[in-house]
This record gives sequence, C-alpha cells and structure tokens, in this order.
Amino acid sequence: MKILMVFFAVFFISACANLIDSKEKPQLYEEKVAGEHSVLASCVFSKLQLDSRSFMRLLQFRNRQYPDINASEILALDTRYLPNMVASYSPTNPNAVLIYEYPTPEILPYAHRSKSNGSVYAFVLMLKKIDDAAVNATLKGDQYLGDIAWKTLQACAAAQTKP
Repeated sequence: MKILMVFFAVFFISACANLIDSKEKPQLYEEKVAGEHSVLASCVFSKLQLDSRSFMRLLQFRNRQYPDINASEILALDTRYLPNMVASYSPTNPNAVLIYEYPTPEILPYAHRSKSNGSVYAFVLMLKKIDDAAVNATLKGDQYLGDIAWKTLQACAAAQTKP
C-alpha cells in the first residue's frame, strides 16, 4: 500500500511539474546571415511595418539596437494584449488613429532591456554581429508570423548582397 501511495505521489508531482507554463516562446530559426545587423534590422522593420494585411495591423513593431553587444532586435508586440491600449489607438478599431513608429531605432543597453513583455510579443528577431560581413539571426515566437519575419529577413539579406 505504501509503494502505491509513493507511486501516486511521484506521479502527481511530475504531472504538476509539466503543467508549469513558461513565458519564453520557442525558438523557430537560427542561422548565419550575410549583412550588417543595423542595416538588416532597418530593412526588416520597414518592410514589416508596410505590410498591410489585417493580421499584421494588430502588431506594433520595435527596432532596438544594443551597441554594447553589437546587436539589433525587432520585436513584434500584439496590441490586443498590451496594457494601456485604448480603443482610439487600437488597430482593431476601424476608426482608430494609427500610430506608426519611426524607422529610427531605439538605442538601449542590453542589460536593461525589458523582459516584462514576455507573453505579449508575437515574435522577436535578434541579429547579433559575428564579424563585419555576417550576423547570427535568431527568431523566437509564433510560427506563422515568425515565418513572415524570417522570409522578410532573407529578402533583405539577398537585396543587401546583390552587386
């Protein structure tokens, strides 16, 4: 009887441990890409912001540069889950006043980046400098929207390497 109770206790604890939900989204892609991180980030940011599909209008993009680690980051935040989003600015409202971000990046120290938007982002594209001609691109987040961002990155890299 004691063995059976120990077995159920171990089973219950292991089941509860698997229910813990991480706020970290899965990594979708990681690849070495030719180009300079800030130029690639600006290109990806501009193209994503110009995407007029309805599901892309729900996203708010941030272009961040971290000079202390030679990296750039593109965040796609889902406005439906952002705090303090009022109806007059919400992209789901057809009469909303849309606020477009300027293409100039935010320059921040990497150590102080905000991790409070953990479950709000749709994807995060990190471009970290390897050498003068290449970056390490890492994409985490939603599979469908992440694929769109990854294809945009590949298009920007291909356009940058053409003579």
